[in-house]
Amino acid sequence: MSIGADLGGVARVQDTFGEFAETNGVPAAARRSMNVVLDELLTNTVTHGLAGREDGSVTIDVELHPDRLAVTLADDGKPFDPFGRGAPDTTLSVEERPIGGLGIHLVQQLVDEVSYHRRGDRNVVVLVKRLAGGMTDEQRGGREMEISTRTRDEVTIVAIAGSLDSLTSAEAQQTLDSILAGGARKIAIDFSALDYISSAGLRVMLGVAKQLRASGGALRTFGLNDSVKEVFDISGFSAILSVFPAEADAFKGF
Repeated sequence: MSIGADLGGVARVQDTFGEFAETNGVPAAARRSMNVVLDELLTNTVTHGLAGREDGSVTIDVELHPDRLAVTLADDGKPFDPFGRGAPDTTLSVEERPIGGLGIHLVQQLVDEVSYHRRGDRNVVVLVKRLAGGMTDEQRGGREMEISTRTRDEVTIVAIAGSLDSLTSAEAQQTLDSILAGGARKIAIDFSALDYISSAGLRVMLGVAKQLRASGGALRTFGLNDSVKEVFDISGFSAILSVFPAEADAFKGF
């Protein structure tokens, strides 16, 4: 499929890819990884590579083979190799961390092969995710996000369900900003119903952690599925944020 230079197109790609993955039995872990990758690369292309171009376009080709999932993205923006930059320092503390700069790093870690070529007047990125195992009973999940809050022992628990990416992070940011403005100093993020998180969601988490640290508060997270934990591990967030298996664990000594 092809989309123009608008973020609404990114949402359509995610929806279409989700349906494709469900119909064809793509393992949930591979589907989640590719959801993050598509969010990172398509959002960058639409907002930067095609900025100011009403006639700009990106073509997305997805091929499913017995042993791999292959995605090719081709856009007619100015020449740009997304993999030409060095890796960010993921060992920096919350206070030292810049907010942003993790997207391409996640892409390179979440898939098994990446390549960039300039073919004619188009940037062409090829991504390959090797598949291990077969069908899964996990739900497909999706782009929509739901946020709910509750209070327990002076701790505000924020449950985020669905996906936390470039399309939903603004809503999450608004909710958390409102909670912080209300004076909350202890916040626990419940990820048990979160399908996947991209760098846009990580930026929200880092911003909240910075504000809480500065005010003497604390942020804890719990309930990460394997895909969300993988993103946390790749980005170094598992080391700089407090991550717990379940709510009961997160509340010990909070």
